[in-house]
Amino acid sequence: MTALSRSVINGFAEQVSLKLLGVVGLGKEPDYDYFQEWIKQGNHGGMSFLENYREVRQDSSSIYPDARSAVIFALPYYLGDRSRSSKPMIAQYARIRDYHKMLKKKGEYILSSMKKINPDLTGKVVVDSAPLMERSLASRTVRGFIGKNTLYIHPELGSFLLLGEIVTNQPIALDLPANVDSKTRTPDGGCGTCKRCQINCPTGALDNEWKMDARKCISYWTIEHRGTIPVKYWQYLGRYWYGCDICQLVCPWNRKIPNSEFFQKETEVNKLDLFDVAIMDQNFYESSFGGTPMTRAKIHGLRRNALIAMTVTEHPRLMEAINAVQNSDYQVIRDTVKQIDQWRLEY
Repeated sequence: MTALSRSVINGFAEQVSLKLLGVVGLGKEPDYDYFQEWIKQGNHGGMSFLENYREVRQDSSSIYPDARSAVIFALPYYLGDRSRSSKPMIAQYARIRDYHKMLKKKGEYILSSMKKINPDLTGKVVVDSAPLMERSLASRTVRGFIGKNTLYIHPELGSFLLLGEIVTNQPIALDLPANVDSKTRTPDGGCGTCKRCQINCPTGALDNEWKMDARKCISYWTIEHRGTIPVKYWQYLGRYWYGCDICQLVCPWNRKIPNSEFFQKETEVNKLDLFDVAIMDQNFYESSFGGTPMTRAKIHGLRRNALIAMTVTEHPRLMEAINAVQNSDYQVIRDTVKQIDQWRLEY
């Protein structure tokens, strides 16, 4: 009988265009105390869901009965962006079809293939569907580390990676962790003295090494936040009006990574005119953004973002958009229109 080794699992992953990062044991999470302090200091902003399921974040083996190990896999999604653009952009991951179902299906293929070799194996595929500290898990595989931008970075694959896990009931072929010293730069990883992500983060969300303050992060304000966006952050939506890739684009570990072989065709969301987004109705929203990660911000969040980006970039149809939405059914849209006068006075 074929042994369920790392090389065998890697073969299954390659069949569905995934990169096997490794296999790690589940149990007490070494980074939990740091995470707890991060929450205590309010760095998660309004993302109160991160305060839930603390027992699983503290002990990953409690996620499911008999959970003992996790197979960590990734799908590269780099689309070829550079650090500068002449128009407001959308983060690259959001310009592809929603990856959750697709990535889970690929993970289930690997799991079913593993079960054929080991019938006693049980498991579940996790893709943003459980409170695992997945970046920490990934950093304990045979390659990779957590960078100063708080993202998992693989020395050959970079950081533009969609992560997923297969939680199993058996300790299969556990990796010896890379144990990269992030404070030292070597061919195996580490940031060393590099501060490009900190220097280039426009809002100072990465002022402290290995610590991100969501309350200053453009991705947080444009995706997770449901209310109005403070005017002091508006100027940055002229560069990214949904998400932000800056701290990854400037990272030396992403300098030579190839474009994703899997995502060779983007959706059309990055080509939409901001005016059409700012005034869109439900039908436009569903036809343009349905099936993409951008639905996370809801229709009113996307309209809010587009209206702000129009203001900052002095879009020629801004006044037309204001007249169309100033009596919107959404409070956040009406309040954003009121903020435009403040923006004009202060900036």
